Parts: sequence; C-alpha cells; structure tokens
Amino acid sequence: MISGESWIRIESDELGSRRLPGEALYGINTLRAAENFPVSGMKIGSLAPLIRAMALTKKAAAAANYRLGKLSARKAEVIGRVCDELMAGQHAGHFVIDVFQGGGGTSSHMNLNEVIANRGLELMGRACGQYEHLHPIRDVNRSQSTTDVHATALRIALMQGAPGLERALLALAEAFAGKAQEFGGILKLARTHLQDAAPMTLGEEFHAFSTALRHEAARIWPASQGLAGLNLGGTMVGTGLAAQPDFAETVIAELQRLTELPLRRDDDLVCAAWNSAGLVQFSSLLRGIAVTLSKIANDLRLLSSGPRGGIGEIALPAVQPGSPLIAGKVNPVIPEMVSQVAFHVAGADVAVGMAAEAGQLQRNAFVPLMAHCLLTSLGMIESAARIFAERCVQDIRAVPEACAGNLSAPGTLAAGLVPLVGHEAAADIAEAVARGEDLDALLRARGLAPGDPAD
Repeated sequence: MISGESWIRIESDELGSRRLPGEALYGINTLRAAENFPVSGMKIGSLAPLIRAMALTKKAAAAANYRLGKLSARKAEVIGRVCDELMAGQHAGHFVIDVFQGGGGTSSHMNLNEVIANRGLELMGRACGQYEHLHPIRDVNRSQSTTDVHATALRIALMQGAPGLERALLALAEAFAGKAQEFGGILKLARTHLQDAAPMTLGEEFHAFSTALRHEAARIWPASQGLAGLNLGGTMVGTGLAAQPDFAETVIAELQRLTELPLRRDDDLVCAAWNSAGLVQFSSLLRGIAVTLSKIANDLRLLSSGPRGGIGEIALPAVQPGSPLIAGKVNPVIPEMVSQVAFHVAGADVAVGMAAEAGQLQRNAFVPLMAHCLLTSLGMIESAARIFAERCVQDIRAVPEACAGNLSAPGTLAAGLVPLVGHEAAADIAEAVARGEDLDALLRARGLAPGDPAD
C-alpha cells in the first residue's frame, strides 16, 4: 500500500511491514535480503549477463503461461516489455543484493520478480507495490521456482558468452600468428628446464603460442553444449510441483526461439535440480584457458627480461613507466595482468568445485557463488585476451642481435650439428669454437661449406 508520503511506500510479508522508497522497483523481499547480506559490495546488478539471461527466462515464461491460458495477454505483454528493458541494461541499479547470499539464489530471484512487477505496474499506470494488479509471485513467477530459473539463466548466460571468449582467443592467436610470420627467419636458442637446448626460430616459438590458443578456442563451444540441458519447469526439486502441465516444453521452446541456442529439456529434472557437473566442467575449461594464457605471458616476460641483464630476445611495447625511482625502466605489465587473471580464475574454479560438492540432497544452495565465479572468470579471460593482443602482442619486436648472441653458445652449436656430423664430431666442433677457432673453417674441413643445411 502507499503511505501518506508519496516518496515512501509500505509493503508487508509474513515477518511484518517495511517502509521502502516509493520509486524503488525492488520490494520487501529484496530489502530484507540486502540487509542480511552486506558482504562484498558487489551487487548482482554487476553480473549483467546473468540479469539479461534471467530476464530472458522470465519473458519466455510469461509467453508460455499466456499460451497455456494462465496469464492474461496484458500481463504477458507488460512482463515482456520490462524484460526487454532489463536485457537492454536498464534498471541495473535496482538489483541491490550482494553476490554472496544464502538461499540458493532466492534473494536474486525475488529481486528480479519484484523489479519486473513494479516496473510493469508503472507501465500499466499503477504505483509500485500495487501487486493486486501485477504480482511478483502469482504472475511474474507463475510455474517457476528459484531452482529452475536461476540454473537455467546461468547456463544460458554462459552459452551466450562462449562465442565472445572464442573470438577473443582467436584474435589473440591471429596476433601471434602474424608475429610468427614476421619472425620466421630469426634463429634463436630454444631452452628446456630453463637451460640452453637447441636452435629454433623465433617464428616457430610464436607459432606454437598461436596453435595452443587455437586449440583452447576449439574446446569452448563443445564444452558449452554440456550446459544445454535445462531444468526449467521442474520447479523446486525437479518434480514440476506447482507448474502447469506442458509448461516445461512450452517455455523451453520459447527460449530456443528467443536465444537461437540448442537448448533442450534435461532428461532427468530431479537430477538437474542439484547436479552441477556441466558447470564444473565449464569452469575447468576456463581454468585450462587461463593456464595456457599465463604460460604464454610468463614466456614473454622471460624472453623480454633484461634488456641487458636478461634474455632480451624480444622487446615488449612500453605502455607505461615502470618505476618512480629508475628512469627508463618499463615493466611487462600486460603479461603480468594476464597471469593475475589466471590466478583468479584458478581460485574461482576451486570455489565452483567446492560449491558443487556441497549441494546436498535435492538442491544446491550455492549456485549464486558458482554464477559469480563462472561469469566473472569468463568475462575476465575474454578481456585479458583482448588486451593481451591489442596492447602487447601486436607490437612485440624481435631483438635479432640477442637471438644470435645467445645462439652462438658451444652447446647450442653441438645440438644443431648432431644430425649432420654425429654426436662426437659435433662436440669436437663446439669445443673448438669455444677455444676461438673459426666455425666456417671447421665446417669446410668436414666437407660442410657455409650455405649448407648446417649453416
């Protein structure tokens, strides 16, 4: 009901009555949850992909309920309009629940239901809180439960985000491929166990980076298909309690139409109500991508170390000064950022696994944590890969003199000559070069003139 002061409204539930700002699109359930969980300062409104996917799910549910004769055309139309606004990024400031919350996502879900109801009331010319005209539970949440809505939305959000991550990795792979072609003729020293090993080209090294990233990108879409089975319509524990007959088939068909994703009804809704295996597998995929990115970033840091007291075979672009005390010092800040993102993603993967394991009996109470970890990790990896390509890799320069200087070590010569002259002769030549003898003369003495494959 509306109080005498136009900017304050009063809502009631089984625990009592509370005063809310009259213009707030959230309601009493959201207010209580916001008071219960002032944990991190990170609000669910910051998880834009999740809010969009939840709104999409609500839009599909409203359309399904209308087709089944359980929601009026006017209410279905208004709910759909509000969901379109939410998918466009509007009203994010009204999603005020902390990402760390108890209740298995009920707080987030009710925040959504109340925002849709109150914004819908505004579109109907009513005041916020006049739920007799559009109710957050009886209308917006008809035939649904937090268990199936939250899990469905998370899976859709991840599937929708997967192509962007794939594109970012492929763009980074292409940047490395371009450098591989540019550096194709530059011989350098390969290293194993951080020790001198054998000759290779800088182009081969960079081409391997590109290949590894393409392999990671190729894993993304198949992994996302493990999220396509939805429990929407199973409601609280997968039995479909309080859902209309045919609701599951109708709403999932509508989601298929709206998303153009290969979504399907899971073949066991009771299992799907608690089983988070697909989320765990997708988290593992993200961790694997992060590990590959960090390995490459660390290699670039090593190869660019120095530039005079380290390896110094490549030069990373200078993007910001490195020290207030040492003039001219430039740090590898972009690769360092990439590695830190990888560390974060690895930790998030551990959290997802623990949350999945802790989902006792018929429902997992820790889906909000999994949503936060997975969506944050996906977004961070995509951003890190894009920045890595644009602000680092595409402007890397080779330092041919350093490559040649490091390659001239006797052990490296021996490794390169073994296939041509045998192990003992190669060792003899390397020792002679180390004493100062001319390499060309030594090769001619064995019938290998400069310009031959040994050159």
